[in-house]
Amino acid sequence: MRYKRKGGGGVEGVDEDQDQNDHDSDWEDAPATFSHAGLEYEFANQYENSECTGVSHLVHSWQMQGHHGKEVTDMFRNAQVALAVRWYMKRTSKLASTLKEMFKAAYPEEFIIYENAFNAGVWEAEDPGPWLGRAIVWKLNVLPHRDGLDGGPTAIFCLGHFSGGEAYLTDLKLKLWYRPGDVLIFRAGDLYHAVGPWEAEGGVTARGITPGRIGNVFFSPAHSLRALKDKKPGWMKSTAGGALPSSES
Repeated sequence: MRYKRKGGGGVEGVDEDQDQNDHDSDWEDAPATFSHAGLEYEFANQYENSECTGVSHLVHSWQMQGHHGKEVTDMFRNAQVALAVRWYMKRTSKLASTLKEMFKAAYPEEFIIYENAFNAGVWEAEDPGPWLGRAIVWKLNVLPHRDGLDGGPTAIFCLGHFSGGEAYLTDLKLKLWYRPGDVLIFRAGDLYHAVGPWEAEGGVTARGITPGRIGNVFFSPAHSLRALKDKKPGWMKSTAGGALPSSES
C-alpha cells in the first residue's frame, strides 16, 4: 500500500485513486531522509510504500494447493508474465541443473519417476526439471508444516540478506544451519519442517532489492506424478493436458 508521510514520522493511508498532486501541509514537516543498517536514504517524494510478501507458484501440470479445481495461473497469467517466467527459468537453469544432479545422486529411484513425469508434463522448455514446480516464498515466516500434497523428495534453499532463519525438522528434533548456498533435499510431505525467526540485514541493493529472506522450493505434486505416469514425453503440450487429441498423431 502507498502512504503519505506526515510530520513527526507518522503516515496516513492514501487511496490509489487519489490525485497524486495532492499536497498535505504536514509534508513540509516530514523528515527528508531515514537511516537503516548504518546507511542514510533520501525519500524521493512525500509517499512511502509497504512491501508485499507472498508466494508465487511456477508449476507445470498442477492445481494450486488450497485452490482445488483451479489450474495454477502464476506461470501464464498473461503474455508478459509468460515471458518473465521464461526469462527466470533460463537465468536459473544452471542452478536448477545443479540441484538436479544432487537429487539424482541422493534419490536415484525417485529421480527416474520425477524425470519421466517432467518430460511428459513440461510446457516451459527452459526449465531443466526434474521437479514439476517451484515455489518462491518472498519474505514470509515459515511455521512448522508438512507439504502433504507433495509426491516425494523436495529441494529447498534460501537467498537474501538476513540473520537467523535456521531450518527445523521438528519430527527429528533437528536444528540445522541454513544460509544462502545451503541446500536441503528431504521428504517435505512426510516431515514437519519450519524456518526459525529471521531479521532483514543490510540496505537496498543497487538494483533496488530490499533486504530479507527469500525461500525457494522445488517440488512435484503427488497427483501430477500419478496423472503423468506412463505418458509420453511432450504429452502436456501435444494434448493440452489431455483435453484435445494429440497434435502429433
